[in-house]
Amino acid sequence: MDQRSPRLSRTIRLSVRMASIITALSVSGCDSTVTGSSTPAELDVRKLDVGSYSTTPLDMRYTYQNDLSGGLKLAVMRLSDHVVTGMDIDPRFKYSTGSIPFVDAAKATTVLADVTKPVLERNKMMFGFASGSVDKEPDKSGKKVDGQSFTTVAVMQFPNESVAKQAATEIAEADFAVAADKNEKVPLPSYPEAHTHWRPGVATIGSVMAKGSYVISLYLSNTTPDLAALTNLAEKSYAAQIPRLDALEPLTAEGVLFLENDPDGMLRRTFNPNAMGLPDPGKQGSYTMQGFLHQVANTARWKETLTDVGLDRFSLSYAGSFSTSMLFRTRDAESARRLASTILDGVYPGVADAPAALPDAKCGEGKSTDDIEKKRFRCVVTYREYTATVEADQLRDAHQRAAAQYALLANSQ
Repeated sequence: MDQRSPRLSRTIRLSVRMASIITALSVSGCDSTVTGSSTPAELDVRKLDVGSYSTTPLDMRYTYQNDLSGGLKLAVMRLSDHVVTGMDIDPRFKYSTGSIPFVDAAKATTVLADVTKPVLERNKMMFGFASGSVDKEPDKSGKKVDGQSFTTVAVMQFPNESVAKQAATEIAEADFAVAADKNEKVPLPSYPEAHTHWRPGVATIGSVMAKGSYVISLYLSNTTPDLAALTNLAEKSYAAQIPRLDALEPLTAEGVLFLENDPDGMLRRTFNPNAMGLPDPGKQGSYTMQGFLHQVANTARWKETLTDVGLDRFSLSYAGSFSTSMLFRTRDAESARRLASTILDGVYPGVADAPAALPDAKCGEGKSTDDIEKKRFRCVVTYREYTATVEADQLRDAHQRAAAQYALLANSQ
């Protein structure tokens, strides 16, 4: 078995940042008039100081034009909502090591062995998503710690079932051949169709199996080279992943082109000052709770928190100046306020003034850093069942962003 790193990528942490690498112009903090209306029971958002930020829903400022590039990114986000986290396999895998969306073989081989690239290209892999977890919290640099076990699960879609089956066989053969004199094939009693092998004395196991038009690739480790334990972990991984794919209808090439950009109306409500609506995982997208959990470091903590508040949708948008805005849809208004009380914990522990005009708004100041994607201030606002966050390096700018987000939520009803 090739000695791939268990670490997929730079960990994507909510407590640090959502991945965002587009360079955009910052929006100035000048005063402007807010459009909208008020009801007797709600704040008159027309009186809020939103600077020059728009309070108009995104779909009134941007129209998504269906194309292959955008469709594939939407397909990846859709798939991520159906890929397991480590905790779904075994509750001990509480921490994420990151996730990788991919739409081509070159990116896929940052997860799979390099030798599988021709296989993926030959069999016309459409798109895929990979997620990694560990059972011990990584150190602050994200590096592996001693005695750490990991899971890496990648799911790819191919054009049809026969192609997926052929691809799974060829992926396994190419991976095995990297060290054919040292690797040994391993049967999985519960999944005889899976192609599985390990290298005796090495505490890892790899397995590949087709499921309909999908191919599942596993790369797993244990603290010791115990084949029985590794085999059990592989079977538990398939047991957790397969039902999620049963619930996900494969996409045709044409179907990819007609995916909706904002099916639940989350992105139209998310603060997006530059109206940059092109779909892009980690920058501009909407997810279920499952998709969100791939993007945070402490899976266990966030799963408990979000289950408690009944979260069903999450969205994020690029908000200019290397910042990201986020929106959470919870069970009800009380749940939204409860979630808001936790979002500043850890990374924004400093006390910062909240915008006085916004009910229940909170702001925190983060620790000093040279990272341009880590903003100094984060503010949280709630509106009905929604909790939203905005970030900025200047407190007044953060306040204006928060006010604009609140007004946007009110104007989107």
